[in-house]
Amino acid sequence: MLTQQCGLCGEASDARLCERCMSLLPGLGPACARCAIPMRAPVDLCGECQRKPPTFDAALAALRYEPPADLLLQDFKFNQRLALGVVAAGQLKMMTAERKVDALIPIPLHRSRLRQRGFNQSLLLAQAVCGGRPVLHALARQRATAAQSGLDKDERRRNVRGAFAVVQHLPPRIALVDDVMTTGATLNEAAKICKAAGASWVEVWVVARRP
Repeated sequence: MLTQQCGLCGEASDARLCERCMSLLPGLGPACARCAIPMRAPVDLCGECQRKPPTFDAALAALRYEPPADLLLQDFKFNQRLALGVVAAGQLKMMTAERKVDALIPIPLHRSRLRQRGFNQSLLLAQAVCGGRPVLHALARQRATAAQSGLDKDERRRNVRGAFAVVQHLPPRIALVDDVMTTGATLNEAAKICKAAGASWVEVWVVARRP
């Protein structure tokens, strides 16, 4: 018996997303193994990563940040539709189950943003995809930053410079977890701080990558 509505189209469904909407979620497809930018064919390093490699060592994304994945993640993050977060996490968990990392670290929110939103979407995602691996609160956001949306690449990099601090011991191999990766500025800054604190391998796991 159909007991709920699809989280995107509102049609009756026996799952959080109906089969049609689930089929419309845009998979990432071929990508750069280092930064997860979509490519025509898989590559170890895209041209940008060859010119200026990011600090993190690998990146995995389940979806392209395109309709309807963008709506799914926006409703999860900004409208507190946590059931859609479960759907998002399910897409990422399938990709990361066999990754050899010692712990997951969600990208933190500043306390002012956390009070405003009520939850950290990255923490919920990390808890949902960890598969028994530790989820560490090892990063703190030590200053409030402007929203990255609306900023260009250089502005995003400046905006998050010095924003993070490591607050506990890090194991050698970690995965940073976030919902969306656009230019990678936030994740790269977090990876830089983690490597300075002793991590030897830093992966990035995100639900969606903006092409």
